[in-house]
Amino acid sequence: STACPRWAPAGPRRLRDTSRIGSSGDGIEGVPQEDKAVVHFWHLFGSTPHCRAALTSAGRDSPYRNAPLLESRVRALAKVFDTETSGLDVPRVLTKEPELLLWEANDVVRRVVELKRIAPELGGRALTQAPGLLLCDPEDVAAARQEMEFARGTEEAREIIAVAPLELLKAVEMLSSDEVGAEAWRGY
Repeated sequence: STACPRWAPAGPRRLRDTSRIGSSGDGIEGVPQEDKAVVHFWHLFGSTPHCRAALTSAGRDSPYRNAPLLESRVRALAKVFDTETSGLDVPRVLTKEPELLLWEANDVVRRVVELKRIAPELGGRALTQAPGLLLCDPEDVAAARQEMEFARGTEEAREIIAVAPLELLKAVEMLSSDEVGAEAWRGY
């Protein structure tokens, strides 16, 4: 008779119960729905260089150091812009452009509405990609859109704004720059 090698298992392997394993990386599994945006915000806030710079350069009484204030702004905006339905990822927008944390939630909502009036193609996902547009003067955004339409045609400008909103932000920055005027952008 042959003996079992030492490395052979003595019996059947126990299977790991995977029914209780949550997400492996989002850190919000088990968090109530109304708190998920806040938890996601704090994850991003602690790991984003822009936010760390804003926090470390801020004074003791800065809004960046007022956790209840920041959380209330995140909650207020998350109620208006549910990521699932609007496509706008509030925590990501606020951490990509921490200056927006200094604004009242109603001012952010008004700016989104203004931008949608100027460029209806800017959906929630587009604004999440280019939240810097929220910091731009709406008149500058309108002028940049007009330049894009002049240079590329209305349909192509619409497509670009919808799929590559950073191009609109670049156009705003180029037009508002003292060194680069509309003529230089048209050659772009």
